Amino acid sequence: MKITVKELTTVGPTIHSSFRTLPYQRDNSISGKLSRPILAYQSPSCIKIVGDIHRFEAYQEAGKSTVPVYLIQDTDSTLDLIQLIIEYYSPMNLIDKALLTRAAIDLGVPRPILAEQILPALKLAPREKLIDQVLFLIKLPPSLQTFIVDKDLSLKRALIFQRAEGHLEWVERFISNLKIGINMTAEIIQNVWEMSKNDEVDFKTKAQEMGLWEMADIDYEDNRLAVMEIREKINKARFPALNQAGVDLNKTLEAANLPDSVKIKWDPYFEQQGVQISLNAKDEKDLDQSLDKLKSSAFKNIFKHI
Repeated sequence: MKITVKELTTVGPTIHSSFRTLPYQRDNSISGKLSRPILAYQSPSCIKIVGDIHRFEAYQEAGKSTVPVYLIQDTDSTLDLIQLIIEYYSPMNLIDKALLTRAAIDLGVPRPILAEQILPALKLAPREKLIDQVLFLIKLPPSLQTFIVDKDLSLKRALIFQRAEGHLEWVERFISNLKIGINMTAEIIQNVWEMSKNDEVDFKTKAQEMGLWEMADIDYEDNRLAVMEIREKINKARFPALNQAGVDLNKTLEAANLPDSVKIKWDPYFEQQGVQISLNAKDEKDLDQSLDKLKSSAFKNIFKHI
């Protein structure tokens, strides 16, 4: 393989390569300035630009007649070219890896070879089944691709979106409007998917049953309230008995008519028995009244639910 520095003319149409979409997260500079030469390779018929098309077009718009490129010549094989491209754009984000995988397939690289030689270079496990999982990321809406890149998600984490395939616009709205993180996003998708499978219903139908579907379009001033409501809905759907126990316990506490100075906390999953009682007494009289309430049979009824 031979690589030389060359001034490539910007006059005439741009010749794109199979790697034209690289890199995904790009410098949107319109000044035409380059931090390094563009990568290009000499095909049997013409010179093709490898990615960074936006930089080439910036030079055109700036009226520059030529643009510096690293020109790859005399490539021994497609695999050598791909390996060089991986090194050039390293470190690659997850979407770049998906775009390069797609380009390798378009160039005719057999899947066994792609898995054995290309995936390890992308720091992915050399397993053929990963190829389709990686390619799935290209199907995601741009906002979710950006989310993956900005949060630097692992492939395993990013593939949580597969659970909601066909309803990704709903996931987009959830993340955008509620400003929830990946952990909350994964919790929602996984729970809806699991319960839809168990009940043999569509993902959307289950999300609607749980009262989650319409939440994607609600404007919350404080997303912490939204997170609390989401978890309450998930717990209600997954653990109806636990949810009912919590409802009953709250009703019993209301009947006990405790003063505001007394706070009661308990494990919402009822894995730990007992309650945590905190008391803020202003004076001796306030203390006696609070203790009388805590000694009452109405309050002691809570232990029927713990």
